[in-house]
This record gives sequence, C-alpha cells and structure tokens, in this order.
Amino acid sequence: ERLEAWAQKLNSMSEILEQWLNCQRNWMYLEPIFSSDDIMKQLPSEGQKFKACDRQWRKSMKAAKDDPHCLRFTDTPDLLATFTQSYNTLEQVQKGLSDYLETKRQAFARFYFLSNEELLEILSQTKDPRAVQPHLRKCFEAIARVDFEDDLAMTCMYSGENEKVQWDSKVYPEGNVEFWLTEVETMMRVSINTQMGLGLCF
Repeated sequence: ERLEAWAQKLNSMSEILEQWLNCQRNWMYLEPIFSSDDIMKQLPSEGQKFKACDRQWRKSMKAAKDDPHCLRFTDTPDLLATFTQSYNTLEQVQKGLSDYLETKRQAFARFYFLSNEELLEILSQTKDPRAVQPHLRKCFEAIARVDFEDDLAMTCMYSGENEKVQWDSKVYPEGNVEFWLTEVETMMRVSINTQMGLGLCF
C-alpha cells in the first residue's frame, strides 16, 4: 500500500510539473508582449485573459518560493487543475494573438516577410512610427530607410548604397500602421515612376 501511495504521489508530481512547464513556456512568450500598453489596447479580450493567468501564475510561483519543498508544494489543493486551466487559457490567448497578426498581414502583405516577433515589435510601438525603420529592409527590397521629419512626415527613401529618391509628396504615419505603410508603398512606386520620367527627359 505504501508503494502504491508513493507511486500515485510521484505520478501526480509528474503531471503537475509537466503542466507547470507548459504554463511557464507560454507565459514567458506572452508576458513581454502583453506588457505593452499598445498590445493591451489592440487585444483587450486576450489582454484580460492573460492578466488573470499572470496573477495566478505569480501567486503560484510565490507559494513555491515560500515553500520550495517539492512534496509539500505539489500537495497544494487543485494545483494541477489550476495549471491546466491556466495553460488552456494561455493557449487561447496565443491563438487570438496569432489570428490578430494574420489580420495585419492580410491588410499589408509585406508583413509576411517579418517573423511574429518582428511584427510584434512594430505593433507594440504604434506611438513611435520610427519603430518600423529597422524592418524596412525585409519589407521592401533595396530600401534601407526612410527620412522622418520632426513632425514624423516621411519625405524620401534610401537604398543600402545610400542612394536617395525624393518622394513626390509627404506621407504622414496616421492611423493603423498597416494603412500608412500601404501609403508608403504607393508613394515609393509613384516616386520611382516620376524619377524615371525625369531621367528620360535628359
């Protein structure tokens, strides 16, 4: 009987540790994302779900820190159910986040050239349009950067060789990033056509 009880205890500990690690993996991925106020505003439902899991996760980690004895901690009532529920909720949050990124990519197809992490870096800094600058090379072939004026208007673009093309008109980063990047793409095409036309006149 003692051996059976011990075997059950070890099996229970194994299940708890497995779910613990599952939760930890998802929490570590999502925590820096939902630390951004911009992401919280854009994904309010997923943000609230994550905050609830975050509170429970921190509570469990504090309990484990206060009493690091493995046998006693894993005897905590409903611990496995708590980790399981948190894991399932974090999976829902991650799916919601993936669906959200897909809508952004459908609105601006060049976002498909960016990884989830790179796209999230842009979306988590919507108040700073310059956050797109490091990712322009991936979105637009042969474009290294664009010039921002003090009022954030974009006026020209540069290649990797520092060749400059002045735009026909300014583009202001207003509204959702995928919308004004579409305007940027259009202005790039229009301005190249203009420069080619000017070149033919000489």
